[in-house]
This record gives sequence, structure tokens and C-alpha cells, in this order.
Amino acid sequence: MAGSGVRVLAQAGQPVPPAAMQRLARGVSLGPGGVGDQQRYVTNRARFAETATPWVKLWADWPRVQPDASRPPDFSALDADVAAARADGLKVMITAWRFAQWASGGGQDATFNLPADLSPSSAWGKWLDALIARYAGKVEALEIVNEPNLQLRPQSRVVAAVAQMMETASEVAGRHSGAPLLVGPATADVDDGSSQRTAYDVFTRELLDTLDQRGFKPGARFAWSHHNYGDVENDRGGDRSSLARVREMLSGRWGGSQEILVTESGARIDQLGVHDPAAARLRQAALIERSMRRLAFGPDGAGVALVCQYLFVTDANYDSGLCDLDGTPRPAYYAWSQLP
Repeated sequence: MAGSGVRVLAQAGQPVPPAAMQRLARGVSLGPGGVGDQQRYVTNRARFAETATPWVKLWADWPRVQPDASRPPDFSALDADVAAARADGLKVMITAWRFAQWASGGGQDATFNLPADLSPSSAWGKWLDALIARYAGKVEALEIVNEPNLQLRPQSRVVAAVAQMMETASEVAGRHSGAPLLVGPATADVDDGSSQRTAYDVFTRELLDTLDQRGFKPGARFAWSHHNYGDVENDRGGDRSSLARVREMLSGRWGGSQEILVTESGARIDQLGVHDPAAARLRQAALIERSMRRLAFGPDGAGVALVCQYLFVTDANYDSGLCDLDGTPRPAYYAWSQLP
């Protein structure tokens, strides 16, 4: 490959041609919060260019965009980020996040409370319709929910609710020419269950069962999404990985896009069992690179089309970023930038 101008990773000491990487795209998911404009695309523009990252995942936070039911959503900040990313040649995914308090019954921190009505005519259905109408032809994908098996309440309703959300999204998207690829359910890869959370494998199986019972036909314009922090942090591949389990459960049962989108991935510094800060950052870099290597070059990546690293600039409460809180690049930033 000398003189080709294309940088490649090495596998077992041997160069791997770029064609081996073509099935796997890389993206960075920016955060829904952050300090000031820290998680905006326009603030991270140079980082996307420097690391040659072709996908960006942005957030449409409903309670922030439309806090008052009497006013239309204010998409100005999201519009600016989408326009800037498109101008830079990036592909864009938007994740619809949380529920407006006025649509979920109000009360303290009701933004994760499931509304009683999630049909196309509901407030949530109209919110999704507004997103699809505004960004049809402008973004590649719209993820309709985030980590429902961990974030939403009550968990006793979550499977039926997400099934309804998928049906609603499909119906609403069918009204719009150029509607983006629909993506869901963005499952959190938690292994254990309680009244507050549902293990990813239990949730996935029950959701697929419910969709079958309802006769849901997602079609080619709906892709399954899953998060895989545990696989990365535990250096877990092969049959032990959550991705392998999800792929097994989807086989023959999911009638949408057969490619899995990993819409959040990464290694949290405080979950690695390494107490020295410098050593922990080196460990994070090694784990991210090994995970991407498994997905890009081996059977672990079968059916995986996209991996989105969660955050450039890290979050103090979810320390998985490629940069420190002040924006200083970590070793993981340089490892990420070396990936084809």
C-alpha cells in the first residue's frame, strides 16, 4: 500500500486493504447537553475534519426545543448544526430525545415519563412529524428514541410503548417524500434488570415478540440500533458480545434494514478499573481501537454498518469522550483519527 495515500490499520502485523473497511462507517455522537455550545457541531467542526469522521449524530431534545405547547418547536440551533455538517460533507443522524413535560403528564422531571398516547395523532406523533417534515432530504437518519430500556418510565410499559412508537414513526414517515432512514430502539446494553431497567436481551426479545404479534412490517427504511459500551469496556468479542446476541435475535425476525447501527459506543474512563489517570486514558484508547478492529476486520462486524463513538469532549457524568472536559485530546482521540 506504499504510496497509495490511504492509511490502513494492521491486522496480525499485515496491512489490510481499505476495501475491508468499506462496510463499516464511523461517526461521533455529540451529547444532548454539555456546557454552553460544547456539544454543538459548529463547536466540534475541526475535530470531525481532523479525525476524518464522516457521520455526526445530533440530538433533538423535545422539552428544550418545545417547552410550551402553545408555541411551535424552535429548531434554529439544530438547523444551524445540520446545515454546517452538510456543508462539510458529513452524513447526519438526529436522535429524538425525551418527552416535553406538557405531553407526558407534567410533574417533576417528567421528561422520561411515557405519554399515555403515542399514536400518529398524539403530541409525540406530531413532534416526530415535525422532525421528519423539516429534515426530509437533509439528514440521512432519524433515531426515534434513546435507551428506552434504561431511561423511560415505567419499565412495565416500555416494550408496548416502543412498539407503538415504531408503528407511529413508520406511518408518519410514509407521508413525506425523502423521509430519512428510521432508526431504533437504541437499546442500552445493560445486562441486569429491575423495576427501573430492563436487560437488553430481555427487552430485545420481548420487543421483537410484540412487533410480530402486532404484525409490524418495518420495511427497508427502518434500521435496528443498539449501544455496546460493555463490549468495548470488557474487551468482549465473538459470541460473548452483546452485538452477537442481538444479531442472533434479529435473524429471521426483523424485517427492516438487516444492518445494525451502533449509535453509541465507547469506553468510560471510570469503568476500566485503572486508577492512574494517564494509564486509564491509554487503556481507553486501546479498547476503542481493538473494538473497531474486531468490527472492521472480523466476523464480529457482520451486519454492522455504523459505529458512533459517544462524545468528542467528554461528559463529567459519563466519561467516555475522546477529549478531556477542557477539549484536550486524549490518546483515544489519536487512535480514532488513525482509523480508515
